Amino acid sequence: MTEASIQKKVGIGILGTGSRGVYFAGEYFRKHPDCVLTGLCDVRPESLEFARRELGDLPATTSIDDFLQLPHLDAVVICSNDHAHADNAVAALEAGKHVYLEKPMAQTIEDCDRIIEAAARSGRVFMVGLELRYCSLMIDMKRIISSGEIGEIKLGTVTDNVSVGGHYYYHGARRRKDYVKSLILEKGTHSLDLANWLVDATPVKVYCSGGLDVFGGSAPNDKRCRDCSDAGTCPYYLDTVSGYKMDYGDVKLSHDLCVYAVECDVPDNAFVLIDYDNGARISYMECHFTPEYTREFMFVGTKGKIWGFYNNEQDFKIRVLKRFTEEEQVYYPEKREGGHGGGDTGIVNEFVRLVQKGEPVFQGIKGARDSAAIAIAASESSETGMPVWIRPNEKAAEMNV
Repeated sequence: MTEASIQKKVGIGILGTGSRGVYFAGEYFRKHPDCVLTGLCDVRPESLEFARRELGDLPATTSIDDFLQLPHLDAVVICSNDHAHADNAVAALEAGKHVYLEKPMAQTIEDCDRIIEAAARSGRVFMVGLELRYCSLMIDMKRIISSGEIGEIKLGTVTDNVSVGGHYYYHGARRRKDYVKSLILEKGTHSLDLANWLVDATPVKVYCSGGLDVFGGSAPNDKRCRDCSDAGTCPYYLDTVSGYKMDYGDVKLSHDLCVYAVECDVPDNAFVLIDYDNGARISYMECHFTPEYTREFMFVGTKGKIWGFYNNEQDFKIRVLKRFTEEEQVYYPEKREGGHGGGDTGIVNEFVRLVQKGEPVFQGIKGARDSAAIAIAASESSETGMPVWIRPNEKAAEMNV
């Protein structure tokens, strides 16, 4: 590729070259006609070596300062571990880069607010990767609710059925609170953001009851599947040679620590109750040992009720029932290319479009903060047994698009 052709494209740098970062870079940004990959950064040299094998001979560094000074670097896609999100996002924004930050926004409210301040000062595009807003199911549900079909939402339930939870989270570091804080934050922010978006209100109070009822136990923390005598019968056995294929692309897990280890302390199930500033109330359930891998949505309004069903195979379905009538409407949202029900494709295209437009935009910044805030409050509530009030951020509300 010539120097002139590079200059015409949006230069994308990947900060955090683990499985999600490499997949996202290769499947979406590298293939986007208006983008070019211009650099890689990760604190782990072995991760950079893997990324270069997959993505090509790109400039790569373990230093974020050197990375942010690479030529033709217009936008930074941050796929680092959750605990590094705030520092990485602030550094990239302060360096004058557009930023796409994978969810969750951060692990504390204070860090979310620090990112918001940096975004407000930056004059750049900032977006958090809550790509399910761009899935056809959710676009159709938003349209139906916004049209007034079911009236004003008063109650709702949102469910994350995570059949793969044992494989995804309890074989590695995400089984520990000191690393991931909670799986509601790591996993559930997608569905919590959708609840906030559909209700169109701000969460103000959270109560959570959760438990660790299937994973964890008495196994040594260093016990691995590869050495286990129960490998032939354990449903959570992970073959480190072939790996365990995740639900997007060809990304495979290779961590094989025993899911029944002593150090597992992240709840594998939880109920969350959320009160909103408009009087609506929502319950959220997350379970990591269910038979199916789906999301379910139900909202009751003053005029009717809406159900939505999501899975990765895009067997999407929406049902709308009206009060005082036998009228029922059923919709089957279209299937779209890309992971997360086409949401990955949609959000990448939107991010690139906004960067090309060149105006400061903070797409969904309030929603990103609100969803993280619910999860953070839920973690505190689960520990204390008490409800937790969420402190609002007025700047995020003003910046929100």
